[in-house]
Amino acid sequence: MFLNRNIITAVDIGTSKICVMAGVPDKHGNISIIGHGEAPSEGSVVKGEIISFGTAMEALAKAFDEASNAADEEVHRHRMYVGVSASGIVSSQHTGTIVNQDDDRKIKQEHVQDALRNAQGYATASDELAINSCDSYFVVDSVRRVKNPVDQIGSRLDAYIHVISGNRNRIQNFKSLLHEVGVEGEPIPVFTGLASAFGILTDEEKDNGVMLIEMGAGVTEYMAVFDSGILHSGVIPVGFEHVANDLAVGLDLNISVCRKILLDRKYQSLAKEGKAFLELGGTPVRKVPVISIEKIVDLRFREIFNIIKGEFEVKGFFRNTGASLVFSGGAALFPPAVDILKEVFNVPVRVGVPLDLRGSVSEIDSPRYSTAWGLLKYGYLDWQVAEASERKGILERFISGLDGMSKPLFKNITSLKSSIKI
Repeated sequence: MFLNRNIITAVDIGTSKICVMAGVPDKHGNISIIGHGEAPSEGSVVKGEIISFGTAMEALAKAFDEASNAADEEVHRHRMYVGVSASGIVSSQHTGTIVNQDDDRKIKQEHVQDALRNAQGYATASDELAINSCDSYFVVDSVRRVKNPVDQIGSRLDAYIHVISGNRNRIQNFKSLLHEVGVEGEPIPVFTGLASAFGILTDEEKDNGVMLIEMGAGVTEYMAVFDSGILHSGVIPVGFEHVANDLAVGLDLNISVCRKILLDRKYQSLAKEGKAFLELGGTPVRKVPVISIEKIVDLRFREIFNIIKGEFEVKGFFRNTGASLVFSGGAALFPPAVDILKEVFNVPVRVGVPLDLRGSVSEIDSPRYSTAWGLLKYGYLDWQVAEASERKGILERFISGLDGMSKPLFKNITSLKSSIKI
């Protein structure tokens, strides 16, 4: 089935679980999953940060073992991509400009490449590491915004890029954890929000305009995409676990009981039946008002979604496109969250699941695996760039100005002059 065993490994270190997914290029030119493993984080990761290396290491080793057993070979000594969130993640827009002095004033591929390089000529703080960069858009003659400026007539070209950075030391923690379990080579960090975009967004959504919200247990990432360029991204250190914590505080219950209330969703059935109380076991039996659960859940989700909506409004995303919204992560499996999201944003919303899965895919067709699958697809594109570079010598593996860590993703990898797109 496989052309070779160029194994690509994705590692998603989350608040609720640590997931390892391995894949190889298949004969059809796609990435095919050969192994998957996961283990509960057991409190070792909080709000996207590793707080207990020993516990995280045990969980990661278990996940690697499961993935290796499924693949029938070791999977963690090859090309590896690790998702990072929180970790001081910030995003910024940068601009590069060139003046076209050609007689015909026609913008060529080399002009685009020069403008992109100029956009990346900026200074970063010593404790900051730029991990990903992608195109946002291009402007010709300071007035015409275009998706692809090649063959346009213009005297000036401005290239806008979106750069995602994080705290150097905190990102190093993720890489150190992988080295502790025997990973060789240098793991490549990828912002988990960007990874999810690779895993669940359709080409049509990326062209027409889409907002992505990825809500896990500890953090929530968000991203705005238009014309296949990233306009805005970010992360807030609040996730589904905080809803359970709110219930625990508001109702004076153990948080494990509150997690169960949310996961089994019995209170929703009681609400539909018109019953006023959820009865909890114990002596005496504890009766919790259903309306109190609903109110606490509603307030927390509404607060999170309004914060993100405000970020998109500040950046003018709603003015520029008639965007839809894709909601993924573990919280997307919770129907009340989807309903509240629709009310807050008042745009079409769909639950995002991994697209175009191939290979050993049982049980991972779920929003919980959007990031891991996206990391694998990201890694496959990066592998294609490296392969083309070795064969033809025409692609640059790294673009200068991003500390050697940014992985440009080319929509058409056959040419160095292709735009950097997601």
